[in-house]
Amino acid sequence: MHKPTAIVFGSYLPSVINFRKPLLTALQGKGYKVIALAPGNDEATEKILAELGVDFIQVPLGRTGFNPLKDYATLQFLKKLFKELQPEVVITYTIKPNIYGSWAAKGLKKAKVLAWITGLGYVGMEADTFKRKLVRSVIFRLYKKAFSTLPFIAFQNPDDQQFFKEHQLLQADTAQTITAGSGVDLAHYPKAEPQLNPIKFLLIARLIGAKGVNEYIAAAKNIKQKYPEVKFQLIGMTDEGNPDSLEETELKELHKAGIIDYLGFQSDVRKYLADCSVFVLPSYYREGTPRTILESLAMGKPIITTDNPGCRETIDGDKNGYLIPVKDTNALGKAMQSFIENPASIKEKGEESYRLATEKYDVNIVNEHLFSFMGI
Repeated sequence: MHKPTAIVFGSYLPSVINFRKPLLTALQGKGYKVIALAPGNDEATEKILAELGVDFIQVPLGRTGFNPLKDYATLQFLKKLFKELQPEVVITYTIKPNIYGSWAAKGLKKAKVLAWITGLGYVGMEADTFKRKLVRSVIFRLYKKAFSTLPFIAFQNPDDQQFFKEHQLLQADTAQTITAGSGVDLAHYPKAEPQLNPIKFLLIARLIGAKGVNEYIAAAKNIKQKYPEVKFQLIGMTDEGNPDSLEETELKELHKAGIIDYLGFQSDVRKYLADCSVFVLPSYYREGTPRTILESLAMGKPIITTDNPGCRETIDGDKNGYLIPVKDTNALGKAMQSFIENPASIKEKGEESYRLATEKYDVNIVNEHLFSFMGI
């Protein structure tokens, strides 16, 4: 019997499993033959996809930058592929797949096509250099062209939706919704009792300034003077070629000095989340809804994050943590110190984080919301 086809298209192959595995299996549960699209190769990811019964097609796509010739080739590849496959459902996420996937899908008259805006990144931040202004202008034009006939769009926070409206990037007849981020797999990130002896703060992010890493380090330096036993862990990769990236040598020096515990990149962060007391993300990057916060909520950890799009939605009053202003080292330090001086609140607020994860951010709830919105 012929199965209808659903395509899920992202810009980074491992993310198809790390971030979208429940979406793939949920689509299979709806009776679809599922095909994952992404650039590059990754043997481990491809093996898992094959075990799930999900087909994989490699797409010639540069993850960063805009090269007119290469991007035109990507668009033509996708148009030809979609014409051959004739999918009934297309779900794209991240900037380039959203643009070129939506554009290529214009020829699919009966397909349900959704672009999932999983954050705006630097595009949503103030363009402070000529290069960033130029890139922003190009992306705006591409969005308008690609989304001119887009049936469905999903945002992960109301600020991103408002940004698209203000810059007139959508047609009036495009159906819109806001999801609770991408959701989190509660079974994969099980609840864990918080570590209290010693108290450990943890930040997991791409190691760029816009993620608030510098403020985290500065707060750690200050607190270490009064509470030398407290731990400040840092997990992530530097971003070579990005002027906002921290330097590996600097991080290793801070580790050697005992200011932070620099743990580098970790492919599986669960044991570190399980072992920490409080998760911290003082970001001023234009997030969708940070996955690291959702994973921390699921594992029952209190949160310190910023009053920033995508981050602010994960704090329920002061019940499960603290919301602080962006780029405010003093406020970050005070929030950390409140946990140090009242360790009982770590468990109390952690319980509230877990409640929020189960009631709002469970990936099964998020996927059903998406499917109901699309009518599939």
